[in-house]
Amino acid sequence: MAMTCCERPKVSDFGLGSQESGVFHRTQWKKFPHVVFVAYRVILALYLLGILIAYLIQQINFFGGQAFVYLTNLGFIVFFIYVVLAGIVAVVDGAILKLFRTRNSEDANTCKMRIRHKMQWMFFNITINTNILVTIIYWGALYNPNFPFFYDFHVHTFTTIVSLIDLFLMPIPVRFLHFIYPIGFDLAYMALTVIFWAAGGRTISSTGAIYPFIDYSNAPGVAAGVIVGIFVAVIIMHGLIWALYKLRVWIWLRCGNEIEAVPTEADQDLGKMEEGL
Repeated sequence: MAMTCCERPKVSDFGLGSQESGVFHRTQWKKFPHVVFVAYRVILALYLLGILIAYLIQQINFFGGQAFVYLTNLGFIVFFIYVVLAGIVAVVDGAILKLFRTRNSEDANTCKMRIRHKMQWMFFNITINTNILVTIIYWGALYNPNFPFFYDFHVHTFTTIVSLIDLFLMPIPVRFLHFIYPIGFDLAYMALTVIFWAAGGRTISSTGAIYPFIDYSNAPGVAAGVIVGIFVAVIIMHGLIWALYKLRVWIWLRCGNEIEAVPTEADQDLGKMEEGL
């Protein structure tokens, strides 16, 4: 029998509501030591803080204030915010509050969704999509061999690696309709490029085009086509990320794991897939 892993989307799927917040501060895999996961989140946040400071100093020295009009740099900053937020949630919810709830004989993993969890979920959707697209576009069309490899790797590749690790390590749900969040981020960035151009901004190459394929002065038609193409690519990419999420829960099911007493969205997906087998 075919797997019934898909169902008709609901309007509520656009939102950031979930049954419980445990999916944001633990791993999908029970044999993975929780203390190692919390340490990973903290060490990663501190490591990226050092990388971000060094990278921004290098970029500002070279580009000045124009460093903040490039998608790569803004995407890296947003990714850092996500990693820090995920680290805070791991420590606060996954360690401090978990210990408190355990001492009070409460379910250590079950807690209502808070603003911090919804923000982490939103930034997860934005960053995983943006990071993968930046990696593909940069290495496929914008690669500069003169750029220091250390920063090249961390800004254009390491971010994608971490995003994919999070996708497979954590039980965080992926909803297809959450493509609206990376779309919203890209809309905000495209608005920035228009404002930069309309205000007479100039890049280090003395042009108003931040990227050669988004040149509103000399090739507005091409720029419009590229923008539409980027939005389509974001939706397609989110569909692929959603498919990887389904693969993760399928692997979880194949490994013989049981659905939790208080089911998360991932657990519910597992149940639907199991019923269809």
